Order: sequence, then structure tokens, then C-alpha cells
Amino acid sequence: MRLLPALTVTALLGLPASAAAQTPTNCALANAVNSGSYATLAMDGWSEADEDNVAFDWAECRAAALRRSLTGNPKLSARIDGLRRQVRQLRALEGEFAGIRAGGGTLYGHAVPRAFPMIEEQLAGLATLARTTLGAQTGQRYAAVIAQARKEHAAYVATLRAYKPGPDETYSLYNAAEWKALVSQYEALGRAVMQTLGTRTDAATALGYAMLTTTLFPADDEF
Repeated sequence: MRLLPALTVTALLGLPASAAAQTPTNCALANAVNSGSYATLAMDGWSEADEDNVAFDWAECRAAALRRSLTGNPKLSARIDGLRRQVRQLRALEGEFAGIRAGGGTLYGHAVPRAFPMIEEQLAGLATLARTTLGAQTGQRYAAVIAQARKEHAAYVATLRAYKPGPDETYSLYNAAEWKALVSQYEALGRAVMQTLGTRTDAATALGYAMLTTTLFPADDEF
């Protein structure tokens, strides 16, 4: 599994076009119900690829709706779009790290698009707060949330950087040079997220920083 720049389901999972075929996306339905309800109503039968795609489709519909709602605020819209790209890439790398440690397997790739609905929900909340006086309120609590998120993210990166397979981990796909490059990419993405969010200790910024710590897989534990 390699991280690809085009964050489509077929690119992330390496699915052939036929495996990705399913009921056409229904954004009117996706915008009316939550992701679980959309999956129930939109899938014909069930397969891993269908579940991946329906999660991705719901997130894309909600992303488009959020973008439309921010038409009058192009700066905020651009920041939200940037965060979406950055956090999706973080989740894809988290899946790749876990897959390498586990010696492969489809679980880690499937988890990536299925995380997109949660990302979209977080972004919707962030966009709502950012447009209100409530989101602009500052305080020690928000500063503490941001500081804790920074600390946890740094610890996650440090744990990744220190990883080496144990003597019993003969199944690992670990390659030292590749792993180092992926960790550096992950660290750079984290910095990019923080740069996008900024340093204000307000409610909206604190909510954004929390996205750094809602990781798909732990950095080293069994899962």
C-alpha cells in the first residue's frame, strides 16, 4: 500500500473499476441523513468495496455542501479544503503504518475512506464555530486543548520514529529507509495542519487541533 496523491477510494485501495461499481451517489440523500443511514439506504447488497465507497461518497457530498455554504467566505472555505486534504492524508498514512507493522492486509486500507465521514463531521463543526462569536471566544481551556493536542501529536510521531520490528515480528513489511521517509511525511503534514489552523487559543482552533489526535490506529500497540 502506497499513499497516492489522488484521494479517491479506488486510488487508496487499489480497487479495479468493476469492484468500485455501485449505486450512483445520491447527494440529496447523503445531505439529509447521517453516514450510517446513508450506507443502509444506498448500498445494493454488501461488500468491503461498497462500504468503502459509500463512506467516501457520503463524505464527498457533505464536503460539496459545506463548500457551497461557505461561498460567501472564500478564505474560510480555502482553509477547510486545505484541512480536508491534509487530514485525509494523515489518515491514509496511519493506515499505511499499521499495514506495514502488521505485514499487510486489507483492513488498514479499508479503514481510510471509512474515516472520511468523521473528518467531514469535524470540519462541519469547525466551519460552524469559525463563523460565530462563540468560535472566536478564547480561554485557558481552549489553550490547554491545543497544547495537549500538540503534545499527543508529537508523542505519536516520536513513537513512529522509534519503531523497529521486534525479533518475533517476522511478518512486518518494515524497511528502515521507507519508514523514515513516511514518518517525515507524516510529521510535515502535522505541521501543515497546525499552520492552517493557526495559533489563536479560541474554541474553533481548539476543535481543529483535536483532529490531530483522532488517529486511525495507535503508533505502536497491538490492534
